[in-house]
Formats: sequence, structure tokens, C-alpha cells
Amino acid sequence: MLRKFLKVAGVLLLVLLTVVAVAWIANWTFMERYMRMAASQMRGESQRAEWYEPVDPVPGAPDMPLPVAAMPVVDAAAREKARAYAEKTKSQGFLVWQGGELQQADYFGDFAREDLIASKSMAKMVVGIVIGRAIAQGHIRSVDQPVSDFITEWKGTDKEGPTIRQFLQNSSGISRFTYNDFKPWSQTMREYLSEHHEDILINETRLDYPPGSEYDYSMITSDVLGLVIERATGQRYADYLGHNLLKPIGATGGTVYVNRPGGLAHTGCCLMLRAESFVRIGALMARDGVWEGIRLLPEGWVQETVTPSPANPHWGLHMWIGKPCVKRLRWFPERSQPVGVMHSECYLADDLFLFDGSGNQAMWIVPSKDLVVLRFGPPPTRRPGEPGEFDNSMLPNTIIRGLKPAGDNA
Repeated sequence: MLRKFLKVAGVLLLVLLTVVAVAWIANWTFMERYMRMAASQMRGESQRAEWYEPVDPVPGAPDMPLPVAAMPVVDAAAREKARAYAEKTKSQGFLVWQGGELQQADYFGDFAREDLIASKSMAKMVVGIVIGRAIAQGHIRSVDQPVSDFITEWKGTDKEGPTIRQFLQNSSGISRFTYNDFKPWSQTMREYLSEHHEDILINETRLDYPPGSEYDYSMITSDVLGLVIERATGQRYADYLGHNLLKPIGATGGTVYVNRPGGLAHTGCCLMLRAESFVRIGALMARDGVWEGIRLLPEGWVQETVTPSPANPHWGLHMWIGKPCVKRLRWFPERSQPVGVMHSECYLADDLFLFDGSGNQAMWIVPSKDLVVLRFGPPPTRRPGEPGEFDNSMLPNTIIRGLKPAGDNA
């Protein structure tokens, strides 16, 4: 009996190994990326871009460092307290910009000013801004234009109706997302690592709920917006982003993941830029989409961006909103994220909004104070809910408290 069992088990194991081998060979690039991703995370290198290839170069302006304040308008005690907290929480960089000048720029460990940062989901905020730029240039009529005007494969299907606005609000109805579903056969992983993830976006997604009725934070949603930009502009995402957003604000370029050489960019993550380039994007938003007197974003775009969406008062048009005050804020629906990111107190500015990404990549923007605060670094050593977890309100509130009254530079 035992011999028979072992024989059957051996045959089943052989069949399983054969299936795995065939799958591996048929999807060599996917499996290689999957294994490299896992190895990178095990080594704690997920903040670096080197594990993934290929990437598209993102054009940018020549390197012109942001002006540094000779007499900072944030008092020294507040700057030191913020710097110490950034260092304590394993940040790679911490920058404060106000009134056109850097008040503070700290890089920790071996991270340097010229290095590219892994923006994680802060890239989602960028693709929302790029949509605004495409509207300003006439490539897209408005946010109420159906996505199927660009993804024409959806015409005549139940996915024909969702608008760009509903995608920006993470309420498209398309394919409810499962956070942290790392199984290699999951749609989440295949959409992230496949050589042809546009096929998944176009053909495998489904309408799971009426558009506008739910909030569903999703990589798929943001990557669809990248496909819309490429089809609307007739340009590759990296080229359009670089030439039409980064260069006009004097930001240097970087890289963005693409699924294959000449393929589609990932816009829900995977944008690698220098810290000062992100600060410049934040400054553009702080100043209502105007850079040095030139309007780059439609009039009223920033206000519309930070208008709460019907299904989530903390989320606008692909942008996080600081109000209303909550102790914990979830990026994902509760089914996927039981515990949200901690805020020890309310933000001290009613008009604060922010970029936010996995691993506590965050950029807080306060138009009323002409202020941008950027923190980036590796994944937290403490998860939300654990002692010592990252406090998402600590850094911006410390800086806001430290702002000197106008005319006081003592």
C-alpha cells in the first residue's frame, strides 16, 4: 500500500514539476521579475530601481539645484526636531521647501542628492497631474470624457461608460483590487510583472460595481490612466511626462518601468525621480498649477483635484486630502487594509493635501503657506498598529509650527 502511495505521489509530483517548468519557460520574463522582486524585498532593497528592467528614460531639464534659503523661515528647533524624526524613522531623505527656497535638505546613509527615489504610489499622484496637463494642452476634452474614447476596445461592452473622473476618483467600477495578493498567478502580480500588462488592463478587467458607487484604490486604475495618456497624446508616457511637465518646471528626469522595450509604462507606481524633482511638482501644485507666471495646469485644476470624491472624502482626483481629521487613514478599503496609517493629531493647515505611497513615501503640500515637505525612505520597520509606527502628521505639523511670522528671520 505504501509503495503504491509513493508511486502515485511521485507521478503527481512529476506532473506538478512539469507544469511548473512549462509555465516557467512560457513566462520566463514574468517569473524572473517575480523572483528578482522577492529577492530585492528580502534584501531590503525595494527603494532602489535596479531590480526591475526594462525602464524608459524620462527626459528632464538640466540640473539646476533649487535655491537654498540663506535665512530659513522655519526656526532651527523645528527643523532639527523634524530632521531627527526623519532619521529615526529610517528616511533616506527629508526636504522642506517654502517660498521658492529649500529650507532644509537632508539625505541619510549612502543616499545622495543625485540618486533617484522609488516613489511607490506617489507615482499615482503624478499621473493624475499629467492628466491635467493633457487637458490643458487639448489632448483630452475633460475629466468627464469616457475612458472608452481612448480604450476603444471597450466600446459596446459594459466597460464603455466609466469616465476619466471616475478613474481619477478610484471609483471606476473596474476590477476590485486585492491588496498584498503576491501569488504569482494573481491578477495583481500578473498586471504588475507581465510583459503585456495592457492585455490584462484591456481584456481581463471586468466591471465589478456601478461606476462612482464605491472607492477602490488600485494599481490597475492608475495604469489605465497611463494607457489613456499614451493614446490621447500619441506619445510614450515617459516622453510626455518629461517634455510637458518636468522640463517646464526645471525638474530633472529619471526612469519609469515599462513592461517590455517599447511597451507600456507603469503609472500606478515605478516612477524614479530625484527628490528635488518631486519638490518642484509639489511647488507647482502649491501655486495653483502656475510656474514662473506660466499656467501649466487648467485654471481651477488644483481645486478640483482636492475636492473630495463622493465615495471617499479623503481622496480627490488621484490626490490625498488632509481633511477631515482621522486617527487612521486607510489607502485601501477595509477588506484589504484593516489598520490604516496613523495620524497622532489633525493636520495644522486646512488646505493641506499630499502625495502618499507605500513605505511612508510622502509629500505634504500646503498652498496657504507656500510649503512643500517631502519624506522618503525604505519600508517601515513597524507596521501600522505596532509600537513605534510612523506618524504621518509629525513632519508637516512640526514644520508648520516652526514657520516664523512674516518678516521674522531672527
